[in-house]
Amino acid sequence: MFAKSLKADTDTELWHKRIGHINLNKLKAMQSKGVVIGLRTFKEIEIEGACQACQFAKQHWHSFSKERNVSKGLLDVIHADVWEPAQTTMFGGCRYYVTFIDDCSRHTWIFPMRQKSEVFTHFQNLKREVEKTTSRRVRCLWSDRGKEYFSDAFTAYLCQEGIR
Repeated sequence: MFAKSLKADTDTELWHKRIGHINLNKLKAMQSKGVVIGLRTFKEIEIEGACQACQFAKQHWHSFSKERNVSKGLLDVIHADVWEPAQTTMFGGCRYYVTFIDDCSRHTWIFPMRQKSEVFTHFQNLKREVEKTTSRRVRCLWSDRGKEYFSDAFTAYLCQEGIR
């Protein structure tokens, strides 16, 4: 919608949108050359302001930081997240679940839980299983720094295993 009014689109605005948000000078050139059938002659200045969709499309987006450490191998970084209680109970009375995602392969493991405190047990079991099958070690665990990751036992386990 154009900034000048909230009224119905003018013919110029309508054709601007119909032809893929074309530049108004190009629309006038198409009009003068008779390129589009049914395109009427517009007044010299019929639009004030700018098309909101065109303004959004011209915005500059910052690129992602190149300093991000992308893991080079399996199990270098595991991302973990606990999903808060579901409104409806899942099978077995579970209301939470935890996801673990390998940064390199994007392989995802999902474990349903009755309580958030089960995260530690699921991580231990996952770590044991993936290290056996891949012959690689988990190096880093990334999380949203929720309380479930900072129990004394969990912190001690990560230090003991050399996991950042």
